[in-house]
Amino acid sequence: MSDTDTPTTGNAPQTGAGRKPLSHWIMAAFGAPGLPLALVGLPMAVYLPAVYAGRDGYGLSLATVGTVLMLTRFSDVVTDPIIGFISDRTRTRWGRRKPYVFIGTPVFALGIWLLFVRPMEFEEVTWLGMTFNTGYPYLFFTLALVYLGSTIKDLPFRAWGAELSADYNERTSITSWREAFGTAGALVSAFTPAIIFFLGYTRPIDAVFFLSVAMLIVMPILTLNALIVVPEFPVRERVQERIPLMQGLVLVLQNKVYLRYILIFTVGGIGQNMTNALSFFFVEHVLVAGALYGFYLAPYFISQAAAIPLWLKLSAKIGKHRATMATIIWYSFWACGIPIIAWAPNEWFSAFQIQNLLAWLPQAWFDTIIAQFEGIETGKFLFFIIVMCLKGSAMGGLSAITQSMAADIIDVDTRTSGQQRAGAYFAISGLIGKAAAAVGLFLGTSLAVWGGFDQLADPKNTTNTVATLIWVACLYSVVPALFKIISMPFLWTWPITEKSLADIQSDIYSPAEGKDEVKAVPGNGDSKAEDEGSFRA
Repeated sequence: MSDTDTPTTGNAPQTGAGRKPLSHWIMAAFGAPGLPLALVGLPMAVYLPAVYAGRDGYGLSLATVGTVLMLTRFSDVVTDPIIGFISDRTRTRWGRRKPYVFIGTPVFALGIWLLFVRPMEFEEVTWLGMTFNTGYPYLFFTLALVYLGSTIKDLPFRAWGAELSADYNERTSITSWREAFGTAGALVSAFTPAIIFFLGYTRPIDAVFFLSVAMLIVMPILTLNALIVVPEFPVRERVQERIPLMQGLVLVLQNKVYLRYILIFTVGGIGQNMTNALSFFFVEHVLVAGALYGFYLAPYFISQAAAIPLWLKLSAKIGKHRATMATIIWYSFWACGIPIIAWAPNEWFSAFQIQNLLAWLPQAWFDTIIAQFEGIETGKFLFFIIVMCLKGSAMGGLSAITQSMAADIIDVDTRTSGQQRAGAYFAISGLIGKAAAAVGLFLGTSLAVWGGFDQLADPKNTTNTVATLIWVACLYSVVPALFKIISMPFLWTWPITEKSLADIQSDIYSPAEGKDEVKAVPGNGDSKAEDEGSFRA
């Protein structure tokens, strides 16, 4: 048992569970697997539609690819609740979360490799009287394998993180470490296309190959380090009787604070995945700068990482829910200006042309760099990057704070049920989050095609009308912002504050202080159960 699991006494800092605060090394080790996950997370989010449906990819139908991406999520309806439920009930010498992380990692890695490095050429075939491209079933089954591996490893991993600390602000620190490593991985993922651009690799399919190789090397190392270094504390439950799967899921869904969180999480996720689905197509067709896509991603993720400490300070000062509202307002303000950039003529942005910005360089350097951008309109694109950095500065804080709020919600259930069921909670939120991603991808791609968008058109001599391109710009930015704004009334009256969480945790941990596990008692063993009404309103 780690020394961080030993209750402390005297004046030593303590968390709500009577443990010493986690060291930065432990929090960093826990967050580090987020880096290789982000290496391929970015391609999964923004490059996948471009790889399978883009002009420089496999050239499949954009609407059909969006439909396949949505359908693959149905496999999670079965796997997510089962993995969450089983991991909650698992007891091994290595813990109840770690074995699943160990098993799921190679499954996920294999799926990613097959998804982005296809071992076969796609072709039209006829089967049972139906003619279709083999790329569609290949995309479906390889993506289902990726999602299966992700479910096996990620649900227990997130539950493990929620159980690492009971401290209101330390939980935000834990999720921030993971978010920081995730942002670092996203930065590497974003810089890769920009770097290989100068080596002659300009296609999305080139970028995902290099990133898949990097993921296969780094992920096993950092995941194994986390499994060895980071403790998984013993289960501390008042009630030992195991709850059946369906009954457990029903009890989770009776937590009204959790239902409110799910609503916020879902509507925001739909909008964000609309942005992800159309990101490359917006830059390629609206800004006519597809070759420069990697140059936009890199500063965007730098702004995310740089702003996280500011949002954490704000969260500690005004509370997580109010800080989340602040990130939404900041994000939405800048998002709503993007269609204006798309509509405005290029002449408005002449001051941002790269030849004007780099005119101070020695002539030889200047000529070499400018030659790489010959024939590409850079003024509007560089101005777009500035706006996107301001918009993106909200995303790191939004992700870290909302993940920390989820851990607080689970404590409400633990006080009521007498059991730690983080796996069930993350299974449901993971399932709904994946459904939101599927709906967002489907809506983004389908509404773009419905509006007349042709992703295979030549961007420089396009057949897409101005109205169609403005429509794509709105689907990319304004509509996702509206989805986030919808959630704000549910945050305004958020019931869990730092003080109320301390009261909840005093009920959870005080009776079990100094013990690894508490024996069963009749009923739910919770004299405070009647008080839960205020947290379910």
